[in-house]
Parts: sequence; C-alpha cells; structure tokens
Amino acid sequence: MSGRTFRCPNHPDRLAVGICNDCGESLCGECLHVYTLNIEGVRVILYLCPTCLRKRHAEKANTAIYLGIFFLLFGIFSALILVSLGILIIIMGIGLIIYGGSKRTETPKKPTINDLRVEKEKREAELSTTEKIDTEEIYNKLLTQYTDRWGVQTGIELLRSEITAYTAHGVSFPEAVKKVYQRQEKKTS
Repeated sequence: MSGRTFRCPNHPDRLAVGICNDCGESLCGECLHVYTLNIEGVRVILYLCPTCLRKRHAEKANTAIYLGIFFLLFGIFSALILVSLGILIIIMGIGLIIYGGSKRTETPKKPTINDLRVEKEKREAELSTTEKIDTEEIYNKLLTQYTDRWGVQTGIELLRSEITAYTAHGVSFPEAVKKVYQRQEKKTS
C-alpha cells in the first residue's frame, strides 16, 4: 500500500469511503449511492457517484422513449391498415415518450452510504433500549397480550406473522421480537 489517502472530489475535507463501480472515482459516504440490481434472480449491489447514478437513470428513461418511438411509428403504419388500432398504438407510443421524458428529468432517489449508516445506528439505538430484557421474556409477554386480546389461535398466528414480517427483511428473530415489543409499547403509551 502506498499510504496515500483519498479525498472526495465533491467534499475535499472528507475522506473517501468507497469507489464508484462505474467510473472508479473515490467518494465520501454522502456522495456514494447504493444502487440495487436484480440480475437473473440474483440481487447485486453497486455503489455509484451522483453522475453515474443519473446516467443509469437516464438510460432506463431512454429505453422507454425508444420504445415509445417504435410504438409511434408502428402505430402510424397500423393506422393505414386499421385506423382504430393504429390510433391506439400511437397513443401508447406518445404516452411512453412522455413517461420516458419525465423520468429523464427526475432526480433518482437512492440512499447514500451515510443514509444507511444513520439508519443502522438508529436501529441499534432502538435495540439497545430493550437489550437488557430477555427475548424469551418479551416473547412470552407478547404472546400473553395477543392471546388475551384475540384468542389463542388467532393471537399466536398474528404474533408469528408480525415477527415473520421483520425476519423476512433480514432482522434476526430476537431483534424481530424486540421490534414488535417496542411497537406494542408505543401503542400503549
């Protein structure tokens, strides 16, 4: 290693925390956006600078515009054969062009690395308030509340589905139980 430190070109007072996957620029956590792709059922995470993020967003919008132009031209040709079908296709083409044009001017909303860090710190702070309480104790307390309110079968199913909703998003079972407990505490206070 050269011992060289990289600074963000947009914020020279900040150290770079990562590299843009498209252009290779070193950027700070405020400038590096998290971009998720689904390729053949596999989730891929890229880190992009604002310029590359806008470029990818514009490419998607261009696809809609090109498709709209195709529909427009095909609609004109179709109108020569069947007027009503041709007009319908022309309207779809115009709609796609308008949609693509509006998407090109739209600023993409993707979280930055700093946004994710703040969210993680917030989640950890929330969890630390219930850290001292035993997960099994919380679960039993919740189970009692749910079965008292909705009956045994329904209460168990409702609690299980709420916990599953959290675990489906990558939260561990103990954290999910604590989150459900925190939400119930907020409702009662």
